[in-house]
Amino acid sequence: MRNIWMPESFQGKSKKRNYFEGWYFKHSAGMAGGVWSFIPGLALGPDGEGYSFVQVIEGRTGRSWWFQYPLDAFYAAEGGLEVRVGENAFSSRGLLAKLDDGSTCIEVELQYGSFSQHSFPFWSPGVMGPFTFMPGMECNHGLVSMDHSVDGFVRIDGQTTTIAQGRGYSEKDWGRSMPEAWIWTQSNDFPVRGDSLMLSIAKIPFMGTSFRGFLCTAVLGGKKYLFTTYNGSRIKKIALSDSEIICLITKNISKHLAIELEILATRSRGDILRAPVSGLLSRRISEAVDAGLRVRLNISGEID
Repeated sequence: MRNIWMPESFQGKSKKRNYFEGWYFKHSAGMAGGVWSFIPGLALGPDGEGYSFVQVIEGRTGRSWWFQYPLDAFYAAEGGLEVRVGENAFSSRGLLAKLDDGSTCIEVELQYGSFSQHSFPFWSPGVMGPFTFMPGMECNHGLVSMDHSVDGFVRIDGQTTTIAQGRGYSEKDWGRSMPEAWIWTQSNDFPVRGDSLMLSIAKIPFMGTSFRGFLCTAVLGGKKYLFTTYNGSRIKKIALSDSEIICLITKNISKHLAIELEILATRSRGDILRAPVSGLLSRRISEAVDAGLRVRLNISGEID
């Protein structure tokens, strides 16, 4: 039985084939240090064959790396956040890794502060809410930390980047495959410490058809907001071009109170990451981790 009330925990104990699970750890070191993301996980194919892995992407150059390990090199706790791939460890306390593919060596030592998380009721665990209980979901999503402090270093081929009071973000996905199409953006590198936002829009298959699902979690000015398909929020506008994405989301809080959230993301250079199809990471996608993000929150009406 998977622990749906702790999505950061390992969900795949009973899975033998056509399954993936991956954790996403993003770290921003400001203008000087750039952005680093690490993605540990495991992948199981149709015949039960598979592997564990760590993917890395660096924002300033857009470069990415893939490090593959045997399945038996993978471990993840079923209660809480603790993941190991080989000797590389990822947890709520931080990250300790040495990744070497013969041409590139990446060494990492990072310590985390306290995680900032949304609270959810028992009947609606995590950001997926009621969709958590829907059987046969192609992909499940979990929010681990909206924001936390990061201190330490990343060293690549002997060149060290120091991260001092950087910002961290963490989430995860698990299931059979990533959606056929999706938009995702996130930042907690705002002028006000603690402010953070994540937006995800995806084409979700359901009973032989599909629908557009979305979720947006935000902490702005010390207040937490959740905009999603299942809580009455709606996308009023979505526009994509080669250089930017504009999204306007609205939500009625009461008869006299409404919230409008406008998000502008400017695209930047990226590199190729691997994404899962029927468990194995055989799909190639482009991802950038240093895109620009502007957010405007408008609350109109009178509070009852």
